[in-house]
Amino acid sequence: MRILVVQNNRNAPAGLVGDALAEFGATLVTVAADEGEALPATPEGYHGLLVLGGPQDAWNDAQGPHFPQVMGLIRAFAAEERPVMGICLGAQLAARAFGARVYRHSVAEIGVGAVRLFNAASGDPLLGGLAPELHLVQWHYDTFEFPEGAVPLAWSEACMRQAFRLGRNLYAFQFHPEADAAIVRGWADKFGVDSRERNRAVLDGLDAALERHLPAAEAVARTISRRWLDLVIERAA
Repeated sequence: MRILVVQNNRNAPAGLVGDALAEFGATLVTVAADEGEALPATPEGYHGLLVLGGPQDAWNDAQGPHFPQVMGLIRAFAAEERPVMGICLGAQLAARAFGARVYRHSVAEIGVGAVRLFNAASGDPLLGGLAPELHLVQWHYDTFEFPEGAVPLAWSEACMRQAFRLGRNLYAFQFHPEADAAIVRGWADKFGVDSRERNRAVLDGLDAALERHLPAAEAVARTISRRWLDLVIERAA
């Protein structure tokens, strides 16, 4: 299975999700779209689409001139029922691609936090059977409205829109299932002096939070990735 991976920043790679997809037999074709690498015009030749995170605001095309093309690909893959997974910025672009508003949230979610599943997740092909409360990596300043027809799947106290499914095969995750410890520490290292002081409590406890929660979060990432790839295989059959 060939998966098109849209990378929006080299500091936000496919990480745990990419590793799991490759382990389960997928071939990943990564395009560094933010660095000017050309995106394909259509889904032809690809069985699924993974759109990753990045520091840009999904609602600001000046920060991401490639965003309109990415959203076009999201719509095109979805129209052909080829599975799509959007993570953080990718989730926001998926919401925007289907007419939902993306905007600056009232609070930032940084570090490791509790994510709770809506009842609808109990029967979901990706999230079904997972614990009702998960501790997952968060690193975002923006949020989105749910697109029309979307099924809300997860929420947190700081941000009610953590995950949704649209149709059978499009998934959007505001949290970061792909983030391992090295990726998270790399994001923390990018903070300037002011941001570091504003987030001092989170940063001081970051290593302990990762040590405590990342093994379970990695298991969630593997489960989500394997089940998503099952959708890809089912659709391609």
